[in-house]
Amino acid sequence: MYRQIRTFALCLGLLPLLPSASRAQTLPPMISGDESEERSPQAPGEASSWDPASQESLDWSAAPSGSPHASSPPVTPLFPAQSPADRTGPGHTVSLFNDTSTLNLGGNISLVGIAATERTFVPWNPLFVLPPSGFGYNTNTFEMHARQTNFQAVFSGPETEGFTPGAFLKLYLSNSSLTSDTYGLLPVVAFADVKNDDWRFAIGLQPDLFAPRDPVVIPISLMGGTGNSGTFRGQARIEHFFRPSDDFQTTFQFALSDPTTTILIDNNRRSTESNGWPNVEGRVALGFGPREEYPGGRQERSLELAAAGVVGQLRNSQLIATIEDVDDGTVIRSTIDVWGLSLDAKWNVSERFGFIGEGYLGQGLGNYAANIFQTFNSKTYSAVRGSGGFLEAFYYLNDRVVVHAGYGLDAPVRDDLAADGIALNDAWFSSLFWDVTKTVQLGFQADYRNTDYVSLPDNDAVVFYTQFLWRF
Repeated sequence: MYRQIRTFALCLGLLPLLPSASRAQTLPPMISGDESEERSPQAPGEASSWDPASQESLDWSAAPSGSPHASSPPVTPLFPAQSPADRTGPGHTVSLFNDTSTLNLGGNISLVGIAATERTFVPWNPLFVLPPSGFGYNTNTFEMHARQTNFQAVFSGPETEGFTPGAFLKLYLSNSSLTSDTYGLLPVVAFADVKNDDWRFAIGLQPDLFAPRDPVVIPISLMGGTGNSGTFRGQARIEHFFRPSDDFQTTFQFALSDPTTTILIDNNRRSTESNGWPNVEGRVALGFGPREEYPGGRQERSLELAAAGVVGQLRNSQLIATIEDVDDGTVIRSTIDVWGLSLDAKWNVSERFGFIGEGYLGQGLGNYAANIFQTFNSKTYSAVRGSGGFLEAFYYLNDRVVVHAGYGLDAPVRDDLAADGIALNDAWFSSLFWDVTKTVQLGFQADYRNTDYVSLPDNDAVVFYTQFLWRF
């Protein structure tokens, strides 16, 4: 069984994350507000009712609300619809450079417990269900970790020539990737920008423009590979904001980005790299209705719609260690055309109730956490096509408690997959977040996950999550 697991992990580029054979018996990256008036990077559209300052539209690279240097020009969110479980506290703000600049430091301490009826990849941040034991053994798992603990820094400089400079940094207490089982410091977002009311220019490690909206869940994998595509990568971005009236807004976004993600890990038998030019990403977002106050401290428009796309190329080469590797008939190099289209939306049906959704289609999108992370066929090395998406509903019981429930799936084209491929990965999920105080939050979630394989045995699992969060 472990040999089978290694086979399909090799195809997905996840082999370096698998445990040794001796351990295998116990085991196996955006929008809640229109693009120009984003909320707090901790939880756009899900700000805590306990922290009045967090209710204001946050200029990411500006000082926190209430600072003499704070401003409110539009910017792109860190996590377009990040879980309220990831919000930081008010932090500590210091003045720099003769009070012309500010630096805000904050974060949260997280303790997450995860129990699953079957082994998932990975148990501490589930992405899909692994095949059942070939010997009929139980493969249920339990994990408790603090790797979702994070720290962030927000810098704002003085306005110059009509533009405000700034920078943003967010680190998680994880090592090398979001699926790592060791502790370290993992930068997920790190960018600098300049902006005014109409334009924004940014460079650095940023979320994708392609399929940026996220479901509201506890794990920081955010249903990746289960209907939610889009991750984080090096990127140079330009944005323009058009507001003909208070009831309507259009945001245009364009970016040149790294073809390979900084979050996923490639396999050790094939080298996947750019084909000599960057990916091109674009997005147009529409916001309808005036910005209004909603329960939970949200400040949003009634309807948000967006369309995005990406094009690029990858080179897929065999790693040659001996002369036999050249003569074994394996394709030495193939070129993969990457393209994708996505649609996303948020609809506030009433003050308390609404929907969030996203869908995509394309090929060669494994580096965008799409098609269950499968970019190419492990035998022919041709691109894998597919589609997927998620839809969730939310309801605010009051300003302190919100419930989310939904469904997500990734469905690659089966004919594009080799025998070791994953043909479908879907999940029903529901999460609840309770702000006990302005600094303490409790979170609960349950998933029913199902993973279908081309030739390996299919499997399903129920996964339970709990989280204690302390913001500072």
